[in-house]
Amino acid sequence: MPTVPTFMRKYDWGNALGAHCLIIALDRPLTDIYWLNINDPGYPFLALVEHTNFIPPSAYGGRHLIYLGNYLPMNHPLFKQSKEAVLAEFLPHLKRINPAFDASWVTESWMFAAPYAQPVVTPEFPKHIPPHETPIPNLYLANMFQIYPQDRGQNYAIAMANRLAQRLIAAGGGKIEM
Repeated sequence: MPTVPTFMRKYDWGNALGAHCLIIALDRPLTDIYWLNINDPGYPFLALVEHTNFIPPSAYGGRHLIYLGNYLPMNHPLFKQSKEAVLAEFLPHLKRINPAFDASWVTESWMFAAPYAQPVVTPEFPKHIPPHETPIPNLYLANMFQIYPQDRGQNYAIAMANRLAQRLIAAGGGKIEM
């Protein structure tokens, strides 16, 4: 097994996008659509997911939850903006989706960002996919970079985690030590 620095050099893949998401709670529905991909450079977000068109608002205290998401280079200015600045930039675009929308519908908001959320897959990418085993004893790695050739699907990540867990259980004689 290589040393930690050798392992990191071999499998480092700095070519990735970060995830940025603004979640807003509305006092009423925005659309009747669950997931809307937006392929228009005039919008500051790539996806609008009205989660409460899939799970009823009653599950969220009557709130209508909207996810406005992006995958962007990690040095994108959006990652440095305050939530208030992002709201000011994003909300006018909701009126383009629903002309009746008014900012007064927003009752709460949250903003999240995560680096390295989406690898940029190139022909060299597969040789940078790390194995589950790491040079650190009893430390295993399972992340979205390892589900290639699939892309970001939670179902693929869960399936990979289940396979790794079964492998570790089998290797431990059916026991998991905590």
